[in-house]
Amino acid sequence: MNELYRAVQKATIEWFHINEKRDLPWRQSFSPTDVLGTTIGANDCMRNPYHVWVCEVMSQQTQMGTVISYFQRWVSIFPTVAVLAEASEESVKTAWSGLGYYRRALYLKKGAEYVMKHFNGKLPVTAVELQQIPGIGPYTAAAISSICFGEKVASVDGNVVRVITRLRCEREVDPKAAKTIKAVKQWAQELMDEGPCENPGAFNEGLMKIGSSVCKPSGRPLCEECPLQRFCKSYAAKARGEIEAIEGVIPLRSIAAKKKKEIVISVIHEFRYGCLNEGMMERRFVVIQRPEGGLLGGMLEFPSTTYGSSYDTIPIEEKAVLNLLKKLNAENGAVRYLGSVRHIFSHIDMEVLIYCALWKSPKPYLGTDDVGIKLKETNSYINEEAVCASLVKGLAVSPSRIFVKTEEEIRNSSATRLLLKILQKLLLAEKSKRKLESMSIWKNLRKNGDK
Repeated sequence: MNELYRAVQKATIEWFHINEKRDLPWRQSFSPTDVLGTTIGANDCMRNPYHVWVCEVMSQQTQMGTVISYFQRWVSIFPTVAVLAEASEESVKTAWSGLGYYRRALYLKKGAEYVMKHFNGKLPVTAVELQQIPGIGPYTAAAISSICFGEKVASVDGNVVRVITRLRCEREVDPKAAKTIKAVKQWAQELMDEGPCENPGAFNEGLMKIGSSVCKPSGRPLCEECPLQRFCKSYAAKARGEIEAIEGVIPLRSIAAKKKKEIVISVIHEFRYGCLNEGMMERRFVVIQRPEGGLLGGMLEFPSTTYGSSYDTIPIEEKAVLNLLKKLNAENGAVRYLGSVRHIFSHIDMEVLIYCALWKSPKPYLGTDDVGIKLKETNSYINEEAVCASLVKGLAVSPSRIFVKTEEEIRNSSATRLLLKILQKLLLAEKSKRKLESMSIWKNLRKNGDK
């Protein structure tokens, strides 16, 4: 049996070294003085553990191609565990903005704080110790300890579950069931221990890579390209005609949980101040910080309310006015419907119906040659207080959670992908409006020219 396990290890590691040629930033060689601010021997660590930790957290629910640019930005802002531990939550969320699943970013910060307090700023080398850190579970702990420190511990994700169950031809197993994952962890650990494995990090990465690119999560597995084909009992069973196909049979095809449908009303409250010269126009928007915990906890959003899951029970315009435009003087602003955007969360299928309330300055700044005069010094921000006060009552939120920001400030803050989608909807609507207006002017010019 040891010879079989050793052969599986050898085939996996050799295939990985040949086929994984991407020069990913977290795979760079590690210098004796690490970015954690401590010094370790070159033989003690194969890769930067902080980088591997960040990569593993970012790659959860995110394509690797997307991760690269976010990873590079992250480590440029937070190059060490110490810097991340001292950073503000707002700066952490801003650096993560657009990547989704924002709780992951806050767990990285909490984890960094824990490492500084309990491990003197240095990530521990064993999976057992790593799991003491907030946000690090068995999979991430095993990945860090095996890849960075060579610990012989199996790292099991969905790809590894698929590869191992097919190698063993384990039928009638649910790949997401806790008992299946526990069993696969045991089988993978046995496969690593009985070898014995000389490069556990490459073995773990090789199994994951085979699972993601060859023994694929969807469609027919590429058995002809698989380095483990000769060891695979599922492949042999199919060749003997015992099973019609491997995909969807071993393991069983998971039935995705039905997503909850939600319809949300969102109103963009926009304030415009400026002179007749459009180049001096200033635009500001009301944003609200969501409650901590729960969906998009602590992130910014435009004033929004969830009204249900069916159009039949929602008088849309009436509801929008009821809470999001409550007690505001409609004569001072123009409200228009911009359309909707759809946003898919892991468990929610959300459609957001977008309105825009445009509040113009009651005292428009006519402009002078003195560019040093600030628009806010003209006392033209009177509407902001009224609108924010109304939202405090209408949405029952604390005044400390309501802000008025420029577009640039929103983009540079902890803006979610959903908020940016809604903002983009507004910008596209304005672009379409300007295009229609220019077409109308052109038609009038041609019409007058024909006379």
